[in-house]
Amino acid sequence: MYKVMIVDDFDIFRDEIRSMDVWGETSGFVIAAEASSGRDAIAKLQAEPVDLLITDIRMPMIDGIELMKKALEDGMCKCVVLMSQFSDFEYARQGIVNGAFEYLLKPVESGDLLRMLQRAAKYIAAKDLEQSRITYLENILENNVNEHYPGAKVKQLLQYIGEGSEQAAECASKLVDTTWSEVDYDHLKTAFILNKVTASISETVSREYPWIEKIGEAAAPDSLDYSELPDVKAMKEHFVKTAGALSRLIRTYEFTDKNNSLVRSACRMVLENLDSHVSLGFLSKKLFISLSYLSQLFKKVTGMNLIDYITMVKMERAKYLLANSRMKSYEIAFQLGYKSDDYFSKLFKKSVGMTPTAFRQQHAGG
Repeated sequence: MYKVMIVDDFDIFRDEIRSMDVWGETSGFVIAAEASSGRDAIAKLQAEPVDLLITDIRMPMIDGIELMKKALEDGMCKCVVLMSQFSDFEYARQGIVNGAFEYLLKPVESGDLLRMLQRAAKYIAAKDLEQSRITYLENILENNVNEHYPGAKVKQLLQYIGEGSEQAAECASKLVDTTWSEVDYDHLKTAFILNKVTASISETVSREYPWIEKIGEAAAPDSLDYSELPDVKAMKEHFVKTAGALSRLIRTYEFTDKNNSLVRSACRMVLENLDSHVSLGFLSKKLFISLSYLSQLFKKVTGMNLIDYITMVKMERAKYLLANSRMKSYEIAFQLGYKSDDYFSKLFKKSVGMTPTAFRQQHAGG
């Protein structure tokens, strides 16, 4: 039996539909849930999805069209039927354009409801069959692709990225070329493998370098589906660009190419304490070395004063917060460990070339 949810803010309409002799063996549908509002319906659908959602269009707060969009997008139902008064026909037509299977005119007639349910049953059955075919093909593809998954090359690529090595881009390029040939130049298989590789890299980067998300520049690999790209050339360009960007980002902030563990530890400590006060004294205590030695070593290895590095990283975090949050400038200053908003603003302008307010106006929502 297919499961149905009835949504209407008037009990009388739900009672009428529930009492009609169309449910069970007659149509193949049973009423599994009812809701008196769009909000109530979403909560119940999240807990237990249904096959068919029958909802009134005009409801307060969340109307039927909003509910339909949410339910379909989140996979909480397979089919939506709208109910409306004759005067709402244009509204109902808009709903059909946006994905509704059909609409019923209120008050709903038993015969109309049964015929709709019969059509919906065929539609849902066809949809279920198509999904089962997709799942079957994906399983076959998964098993086939596992044989060609370039585990060793992925491990090597992750090592280059972690080292901030310029060889990351070259390694990524060779990985795509090798994969492409090993699957006999099959576009779908290559895309499937690159999706898995990217997911693995994303998981590792997020775990090993959580600070990247706080700065928000190149960040972790995106959720692009490689099968959507037109050819292997486009796949290769995107994959190489992603690997190179990650490697450069880590090299920029952790100075990995200098191969000095103490300096890298200092960088990592700053990066892991972006949202707190970090001073030279704090770092020297945590690393168990004198402040003067740490400062001299950092300058010698990186060519940058340690205090300037701390400011650079803090300003990158400030840029991210200004563009992606509603925090006030003084709140950001306090979060980053600056006691004075004026001092923070001066540092920001010196580093970025504009005030925090001007930066937000230029980048917020971008």
